[in-house]
Amino acid sequence: MDEKWVKKFESFWTGPQVVAKDWKARTKKKVIGWAIPDGPEELILASGALPMAMLGKEIPFSKADAHFQGFACSYTRGLLELLTRDELNYFDAVILPHTCDALRAFDLVAKDLDKIKITETYRPPRIRENKAAEKYLKEEIERIRKRLGEITGHYASDDEIRKASAAINKVKDLLKEMKKQLKAGRVSALEYFTAVGAAMVGEKEEIAKLLEGFLKEVGTLAPSKTGRKKVVLAGKVPEPLAIVSEIENAGFSIVDDLLVIGSRYVRSTVNLDKDPIQGLADAQVDKFPVAGMYDRDHTRGERIIKKVKANAADAVVFLVQKFCEPYEMDVVGIEEDCKKAGIPFIKLESDYQTASLAPLRTRIQAFAEMLTAPKA
Repeated sequence: MDEKWVKKFESFWTGPQVVAKDWKARTKKKVIGWAIPDGPEELILASGALPMAMLGKEIPFSKADAHFQGFACSYTRGLLELLTRDELNYFDAVILPHTCDALRAFDLVAKDLDKIKITETYRPPRIRENKAAEKYLKEEIERIRKRLGEITGHYASDDEIRKASAAINKVKDLLKEMKKQLKAGRVSALEYFTAVGAAMVGEKEEIAKLLEGFLKEVGTLAPSKTGRKKVVLAGKVPEPLAIVSEIENAGFSIVDDLLVIGSRYVRSTVNLDKDPIQGLADAQVDKFPVAGMYDRDHTRGERIIKKVKANAADAVVFLVQKFCEPYEMDVVGIEEDCKKAGIPFIKLESDYQTASLAPLRTRIQAFAEMLTAPKA
């Protein structure tokens, strides 16, 4: 791992206010945040604003609990903590997707506190691959398009949406190439996931140039980490991010993932040959569903098992954010499915506080020893 690249990628999502300030100074245009897991960033970019994902941050909670229950996930509590500290005021507006109860509640509290100029709601459908859901989704995307025009003063044309989609597609295609190099052992998991975070926060053109430079340098390296046990990551987010390094340091090679800040973001490119709204709707539907979203064709356990088989992986590491109810409930069935398929499985519960790393390190090391121990 080359720490210089990690630091470059990290600088975007650890200092988003710096990115926002620079953008506003140069362009005199707005910055619009979107909460994970989903956000209409193509529409934001097409409307002339900088789309910026609202990622988690490792901070102690002191003010958030006055407005939110203490058993909500650390992502939404962390956002609320930043909001109450007036540390999100670099956003001119935020768009909050209703993908779980915690984000719905955060949406209501944020509007009540009124510390951000504009708080808008985005409601992607809970059911996929359904004609009624597709019709609804296209109408919702059109509504957001119009609303963004009101916020920015510029209504995005079809050509501008295609251009914005192409810029974001380019970044995601470069991340896909980076993922291939991760599988080949030329890229560390920390490099890959910090790059994904940077892509969700930074200016797309700048991130694309950075990724091109990284991939050019990586292409000269010899593959490494041969002979290691291969694992697939699943769950929501790799937080604290240092957890991926702990997994690799224990002797594992991370070859694939089904994470929100990971493959779910990277795979959702827009078909530029289609009507732009249809293309955005199809890209949304094509994302593998997060916990709480229904997919009639595949359970999340089946998707994970398919990934394991496709990569000839040895095990699954499932990352659960503490108090994230959808994933806490989801993991029970997924673990059972993996065990029935004979796939070793470990659930790691964490949050955005680095204090949780020590016990996780012990469990990861024990899991590695179990997989490498000679069979009796």
